[in-house]
Amino acid sequence: MQATSSQLLKLARFRILAFTLLVACLQFYTARAGATLINIGLGGSPKITSGDGASFTDLNGTVLQGQTLSLDFSLSNGKFVRLFSITSNTFDIQITLQTNGSGQLGFLDGTGYLVDSQGISIPGFGVTGSASGNDLLTILLFPLLKDKNGTPNDDLPRPLDFFGVHFDLTLPNNPSVAITGSNFALSSDPGAPFGVGPGVPRDIVPDSGSTLLFLTLSVLPLVAFLHLICRLTPSRRNAVNLRSVIH
Repeated sequence: MQATSSQLLKLARFRILAFTLLVACLQFYTARAGATLINIGLGGSPKITSGDGASFTDLNGTVLQGQTLSLDFSLSNGKFVRLFSITSNTFDIQITLQTNGSGQLGFLDGTGYLVDSQGISIPGFGVTGSASGNDLLTILLFPLLKDKNGTPNDDLPRPLDFFGVHFDLTLPNNPSVAITGSNFALSSDPGAPFGVGPGVPRDIVPDSGSTLLFLTLSVLPLVAFLHLICRLTPSRRNAVNLRSVIH
């Protein structure tokens, strides 16, 4: 039995769609395959906290030449981070690069996203902010924000678990400077914790009296900047140069 022209057209469309999806998947996995894998140990679990992190040395010796680094941060030993209903919308993942430089170093640029238990990206908007000090470079990813105005990303349901973070970072061009140490940090507002599992509660919800306060803080971009300054050590606070609170 001969196929009709309508059937042939549908078959052609299906093949084009399948080929397009295949190319997209290959591009995604090729990009991830070229990323530098960095394992992050967050210590014991379970824990409920507003701040956690670890240092890493994988980028030591990297010279600042304006290049782009593709980085896959994986939480080791089966750990994951759970963002509760109470977790602040300005929750951030912070990468700080220590260098052997001094003075104005330029700024980190880039974007990032959370990764689930299967290594698949969790949809987000890649909202980031950056700062520079006398010998350090910092970039923060705000995965729970939708835009630079601090609008919450309501498309991400809570509680939300992630097992890793992907960053694409562009270094400043300063060939006389190299990275000498690095730190990975997770931060939320005081009283708005996240969990490091396994073994953490399914969810923690805010009480009615604090809900309005958390929502108010979440929509103020200036708070995100103060949020960063307060997390820096006192000796570095005066050295921070703000380029953009949130890109």
